[in-house]
Amino acid sequence: MASRTAEVKSYVSPEVKSEASDVYARWGMSLSDAINTFLIKSIEAGGLPFDMRPEPRPAYDRSTVLPVDPTYGSSVLPTEMNDDEDGLYDKLL
Repeated sequence: MASRTAEVKSYVSPEVKSEASDVYARWGMSLSDAINTFLIKSIEAGGLPFDMRPEPRPAYDRSTVLPVDPTYGSSVLPTEMNDDEDGLYDKLL
């Protein structure tokens, strides 16, 4: 491995530096190691080593959400779904 003597200078907010340092410390890496790894992977990929397109946001479908019973603070199954005699648990025994 070539010696690591070239310097790269970057300015980030103290919060970003601190949080990123904590993330990479969990992997046993310094921030310098992480940046070096990012640069090597960028060279291998010929660009950014990850996709920059935003993740599609999950669509909220109101029809699939069960209403919450204010008495209990949780969802209540519709009567047709609340059937103890459907044999669902028989297969588990």
